[in-house]
Amino acid sequence: MSDLEGLTRRLMEKGFSEEEIIGRLVNEYKIFKDIEQESATLLAEAIYEECKNSEVKDVLDPFMRYVLDVNKANVTIGKQGVGCRGSGDFFVHKLIAKLSETEKKAYLSPSSLDDAGAVRLSDIEGFKGKDDLIIVSKMEGIHSRLSDFPFLCGFHVNSQYMLA
Repeated sequence: MSDLEGLTRRLMEKGFSEEEIIGRLVNEYKIFKDIEQESATLLAEAIYEECKNSEVKDVLDPFMRYVLDVNKANVTIGKQGVGCRGSGDFFVHKLIAKLSETEKKAYLSPSSLDDAGAVRLSDIEGFKGKDDLIIVSKMEGIHSRLSDFPFLCGFHVNSQYMLA
């Protein structure tokens, strides 16, 4: 499926109206998903609202705008091969795995190069029990946000990996 947030932001930048953008998003949903018009419209409206509410240029606090803003490199994550399991995606996953490595080994660690992590509760000191419970953490949709909030998303992804 398309990067709907990226599409929405691009259409907003080009001056498309809210109705035109939501209509385009609804069409994207209808192409890729087998859902009703009403559901597609609700999802499209939610994406539009998220993009509108997270627009960095509308943040009033100068420090927060500085933290959230991005120095443009004029290269997209996709052109670097990140996402959709391209060679760049594996490269970035290996870097994140190396950054988040500790002496504690997870049941499913970042070295698996997945967007998920897992810890076995019985491996954690103080949580011994009869059941061999496994807690799984899954990152979803973060790649599309890297372009808009690379520092915060990178920190969030790395934090999730460190928990795994």
